[in-house]
Amino acid sequence: MTDSPWAALTSVERDLMLCASEAWGILAYATSGKDEDGHTVDLPHIVISLVDRGWVHVHRLEHWTAPDGQAGATYGPPIPRAEIPEVLQDPAVWDDPDDPGWIGAVTLSATETWRALNQQQNHAAG
Repeated sequence: MTDSPWAALTSVERDLMLCASEAWGILAYATSGKDEDGHTVDLPHIVISLVDRGWVHVHRLEHWTAPDGQAGATYGPPIPRAEIPEVLQDPAVWDDPDDPGWIGAVTLSATETWRALNQQQNHAAG
């Protein structure tokens, strides 16, 4: 049986992957920023590691208007890999945004690679 891709993740990686797997998992609420032993971790480094493994994209939330005129938010395009370290160094990224609509907040989305890993594990377990 194949091990779950979740099994090899640290607690912080697991929190971030939950954020990426949930609709509107805002990065500000993704993790405490502490490892299993309560030590502060380098969150930007961990997010970039997940990006480099091909498991997540980093996005900012943007304004969106539905066809019926209702305002909302949607994922902006993935932030290019080269820009992610600078974006994640901004302490405001890891804080509750001032905008109640979350516009400009940073979030993660799971990639097809991550979804395929989960699907393979689910089929192996089933």
